[in-house]
Amino acid sequence: GKVNNITLDSCKKTAVVFEDVIASLDIINCQSVQAQVTGITPIVNIDKTDGCQVYLSEQCKNAPIITAKSSEMNVMVPKGDGDYVECALPEQYQSKWNGKHFVTEPTEVAA
Repeated sequence: GKVNNITLDSCKKTAVVFEDVIASLDIINCQSVQAQVTGITPIVNIDKTDGCQVYLSEQCKNAPIITAKSSEMNVMVPKGDGDYVECALPEQYQSKWNGKHFVTEPTEVAA
């Protein structure tokens, strides 16, 4: 069956595996957590978390991942042969004024 939302809040050294979620996977105020999606999630939110590993399924590998005030974030993306590619999410950004608005990109160190 499907659930509306999954939230890990203030968890330490916790792992969760789930199939489908209707709204989102939220990881908040956590340390050293893992989450694995075997079906679909439309969005992943990671906030105030240090040490997070998210395994995406083939069906949701294009889901947006929104991060704030977090570090040591890795996303495992399926390659199609049953294996995963580990991708680190940037922790540091640089914002520059382009004459109309600020443009924000990961720094060279974070990329």
